[in-house]
Amino acid sequence: MGEKFKRAVLFSGGGTRMMVYLGMFAALEEMDMKPDVLIASCGGAFAAAVINAFPDSISRKEYLKSEEYFRFVSGTVLTKHKKLSRIGLFSLKKLLDKRNAPYIEDVFGRYLVEMPQNLSEVFPTLKNAQFSKEISTLIIGSEILFGPKETGLQRNGRKLYRKVILTDPETAEKIDPEQVIIQSENLLNSAVEKLPAIKTNLSLLESARISVSDMFYVEPVLLQETYFAGGAIDLVPTELAQHLAEEIIIEKKQSYSPVEEAFVRSVLGFSGNERLSEIEKIPVNFQIDTTDIKQALKGHYLKKSINWGKFEIGFSFPKTYSQFAEDMEMQWQYGFNQTMKSIRR
Repeated sequence: MGEKFKRAVLFSGGGTRMMVYLGMFAALEEMDMKPDVLIASCGGAFAAAVINAFPDSISRKEYLKSEEYFRFVSGTVLTKHKKLSRIGLFSLKKLLDKRNAPYIEDVFGRYLVEMPQNLSEVFPTLKNAQFSKEISTLIIGSEILFGPKETGLQRNGRKLYRKVILTDPETAEKIDPEQVIIQSENLLNSAVEKLPAIKTNLSLLESARISVSDMFYVEPVLLQETYFAGGAIDLVPTELAQHLAEEIIIEKKQSYSPVEEAFVRSVLGFSGNERLSEIEKIPVNFQIDTTDIKQALKGHYLKKSINWGKFEIGFSFPKTYSQFAEDMEMQWQYGFNQTMKSIRR
């Protein structure tokens, strides 16, 4: 097990917060509070990959403002499930059904955003990025314990997902899976296996791709004959941080919207908001407050909206590269400022 890390920071996702996290990380470096372990899930995992791939905050920020990254963002394609007749009715059904994952949901065929299975096709710059020796990184994902042919069946109390901690072999040695089990009633009868697994044989980019596979948003990824899904299984892995580090910095998050809460309940079989309130009770050293992100970055932050003419969901992307670069700069600055404010309190 060895001795604990000095300081952990948690980046806990939410689609388009990559640049916000880079701003946070830069602020921590500036205040001489650079973490020696980084724990990331969902969108935070991609930020973690960029932090590992580049040596300093200037080159990291430049990368997320690059043409390569802009092409990826502006090239986002939505699937047929963007139609309200599909996603709208589906969401409504889930909102009304208060049971915890009664069925095995079809996460293989029902998702909103097309994303390549192999991210090195769209991010050639990150192709050879490795878990760096500089900062130990752990990425949260999940292993799917059922096959595509079983979707639609009743779950009957079966465990459908296992949390996976993706990292390098040295960092893995510091984790005792028994010590990071989430001991709450909320997760006890969920569709999630109690004991997490640790994997050290996947690349940084593969790990990030696994973590961003958010249910009903992004298709799961097939690697080494196993299907993996996203980091939503444990969005804010505070128990893991507590186990690994003496000092913990987390983000104070907005609660799940009713639809997000319904999706977590129907797929994973627990309450996301209940989990967030459990996390509030775990003692941490610093909380970076990003609960006002949507208001603070209004017009400069990816927005989901409904196109009533076409009766479908749409995303508002910056139309031009210069608008994109300006939005990214504002997101970075927001992350930087909120971190400075929250920690200097």
